[in-house]
Amino acid sequence: MRPFVMLCRIHDGLSDFGYIVGALGLASMATIYCYEVLTRYFLNMATDWANDTFANVLCVTIFAMVPHATRRAQHISITLLSEIVPKTGPALALFTAVVGTGMCLLAGWMSLEENIRQISMEIVTPDNHPIPQWWMTVFITFGFVGAAFYFFRSLFANEAIRPMSWITPNQGQTKV
Repeated sequence: MRPFVMLCRIHDGLSDFGYIVGALGLASMATIYCYEVLTRYFLNMATDWANDTFANVLCVTIFAMVPHATRRAQHISITLLSEIVPKTGPALALFTAVVGTGMCLLAGWMSLEENIRQISMEIVTPDNHPIPQWWMTVFITFGFVGAAFYFFRSLFANEAIRPMSWITPNQGQTKV
């Protein structure tokens, strides 16, 4: 069991890293947007890189945060049935964890295949200043695989593998 616990802590650390990347991405998107507005409307000099960079950073920001949101059970959930018929709660939680694990792993696998294709074919972004496309899309793989592992970990009641965060400690690490 010890190697699995260590793997869980590494997973938590990677999710915290994704949280930091996402927070920095959000700050940089705000900065890029303000810079573009300032230069375009007040200095009458539009940039040729701001919109492209904003879109790329948006992709990284969203998917870097996905594992953290899943760890905290802040993903989208429709709880109508469990609220109307509370007895279905445990069965629905199990169903959600199993299906969430499977679907996120499938999406992560598909994304990984696309990452490998982008690397092997040297695909770049169709922007004014092209960069390798996999630099952004690898975060899609990171987000889905990280979320899949949190859904999988929610299947176990073991306290040793309970999700934890060093960035946002004691802020309601709940079951997925």
